[in-house]
Amino acid sequence: MTEERKADYFRYLADEFMKAKRYDDASLLYQKLVEMHPGEDSFLLSLAWAYHDSGRQGDAIVCFERLLSVELERKVFTGFAFDELVRIFKEAGDYARLLDICERTVAAQPNDIALLNDLGDAYLKAGKASESVRVFRKMAEMEPDASATYCSLGNALVHAGDFDGAEAAYRRAVEIDPSEAGSFYNRLANVYCNEGHDERAERAFRKCLEFRFDNPMYHCGLGDVLVKRGKIDDAHGVYEKAVDLHGTSAGAYYNRFGNTLARGNHHSQAIEAFKKAIAADPRNPFYYVHLADSYAAIGLSDAAERTYRQAESLK
Repeated sequence: MTEERKADYFRYLADEFMKAKRYDDASLLYQKLVEMHPGEDSFLLSLAWAYHDSGRQGDAIVCFERLLSVELERKVFTGFAFDELVRIFKEAGDYARLLDICERTVAAQPNDIALLNDLGDAYLKAGKASESVRVFRKMAEMEPDASATYCSLGNALVHAGDFDGAEAAYRRAVEIDPSEAGSFYNRLANVYCNEGHDERAERAFRKCLEFRFDNPMYHCGLGDVLVKRGKIDDAHGVYEKAVDLHGTSAGAYYNRFGNTLARGNHHSQAIEAFKKAIAADPRNPFYYVHLADSYAAIGLSDAAERTYRQAESLK
């Protein structure tokens, strides 16, 4: 049997093993193929996937990194190995290695907007906000009419503590794409929420509603931050507006309001919200469970037990 026919046979068997989920057997054959044809990327890629699917993540990463090294030497960057490594490192929360491959890739492809975006995001995840700002500013200079870039720049500036700069970046995004103003300010509000800047988040949500008062989810977002700020009555009014706008989702909105209240230890008010959720959708067992949890949190054990039994009856 010639080397070429042997390689075809090994590949056929390896592919069949992969279909049968016999990943260890497949990886042994792909290893042989890589040894027989060390310059053939497809064999190394198949080996990487066999390792990945068998749970040998470390070995898969080694293969993908070998492929990335080859990709970086080519004039035309395909980016497949890079994309897989980015996904793997993000899922693992391994931001140091994520940042390393992003920096190496951008060094080889310095004017690729998509790669720069990955680098800016990696800097943020690695806690290097000022470096992220630098990258997104470069992108804004390269594509001054890209609203998404200004949103990313604004997010990086929030993490860097430059709130005025962040809001200026978002205003620029709105100038470029005014039809998305509500969505942009919603993004800013959520970044503020995640970073614990509740007062600024409230202002951003209100800005959102200046452009899209008809969006009930923006009202819910504002209601949540109002609860965090202790403005319970205001939050109740905002959630009622969401229900007015989309009554068919009343149960979901009241349930969300109740959960937000419960997280803030406002269980008496949460109980009322969960009761409204049940009135809107009496067949949803989760609403009863949440109601029972709030009863239990304030010592109403008999009411909690009755409500848990109601939830069980609906499952």
